Amino acid sequence: MKKLLLILAVVVIGWIALKSLGKEDSPPARPVASLPSNAPPAIPQKEATAGSALNKAFPDGSGDFKVVFTQEKDGFSQADLTKAGTRVATLSVSDTAANPAARDKFKTATRKISGYPAAPVGSQGTAVLVGDRYQVQVRSLQPSFTTQDREAWLAKFDLARLAR
Repeated sequence: MKKLLLILAVVVIGWIALKSLGKEDSPPARPVASLPSNAPPAIPQKEATAGSALNKAFPDGSGDFKVVFTQEKDGFSQADLTKAGTRVATLSVSDTAANPAARDKFKTATRKISGYPAAPVGSQGTAVLVGDRYQVQVRSLQPSFTTQDREAWLAKFDLARLAR
């Protein structure tokens, strides 16, 4: 039994020694690229705007349309847009302060919705950037929910509230 414990101890010590030697051979860490000086720095996700505060900017349902909140966390809120009980789109607001790269798609935007730069998000989404911080997006879930429908629903958000 003592021999078995001694062998086990030697193996463990040898393994630890090999691991520590491997660390010396690893390449030096590369410096992290910094953001351009005109871009606001990223903040930790937990410091992003509370999801409950973002909810207040969402439009109310009207007619056959209902807005049903599905997700809320720091820096993000999402709702389903339903028409006569069928999900036709998702609506979302995200605080890009925790993810500055999310603003990049708006740098070359030539289109505006309610005065804010607008950009396509894939083939089924449209988004606006409010106050160089909040991305408001509408994504189609049904082919009948068109680009024009997405733009109309983006205009229904309280974008001025987000800008403040």
